[in-house]
Amino acid sequence: MTDHPNIYAPKKDIDILTPFGPVIGYKKLSTKFIRDLNNHIDDDLPDHSDYLVGKVKQEKRFSDDINKLFINELGSYIFEYYKYCFERARMIPDSLPKDIDYQLSIMNGWFVRQYTGEYNPLHIHTNCSISCVGYLSLPKDFDKEVKEDYKDHHPSHGHIQFSNGSPNWLESSGFVAKPRVGDFYIFPSKLLHCVYPFYSKGERRSFSV
Repeated sequence: MTDHPNIYAPKKDIDILTPFGPVIGYKKLSTKFIRDLNNHIDDDLPDHSDYLVGKVKQEKRFSDDINKLFINELGSYIFEYYKYCFERARMIPDSLPKDIDYQLSIMNGWFVRQYTGEYNPLHIHTNCSISCVGYLSLPKDFDKEVKEDYKDHHPSHGHIQFSNGSPNWLESSGFVAKPRVGDFYIFPSKLLHCVYPFYSKGERRSFSV
């Protein structure tokens, strides 16, 4: 009897399954890409903060040139992420139709320049399917602040937190990540997330697309 492609049938003697909930992807950014984006930070870019929830000093929208840099660096990885999510949701390997010319369309991209005491409230991104965040710069004393914060039972300074569903026994509704220069996370646009304030002097610079 042939297994049905939509029904899980174990292929090995032991496994751990995670079929539910949103998928967060991670990739390390290239040094060149980080440098190229940082070189654009002082460009005459339009302010995008009126469209965003962030309680931060400056949020500048990407130009077409920056969008091209982003696609060259991350376009193929984003497609792999999409393919994984598509097939995971349907439980069918290689189920993504191959007779379609897939195109990556950037709705908006922007720099987030966050300084002492600033933060991003819990929110989602609208009018798109996939969102992401990448880290370009951190305050000089950020690691020192984090080291002290980690002595607390619930550290959070300058960290990003994703939230989904309700907490339950043997389940988590939150995922917290420490920002590091070069870290890149990709996730469904409707996944709730927030950024906590920090108190070191200097800039926590990231981007979202």
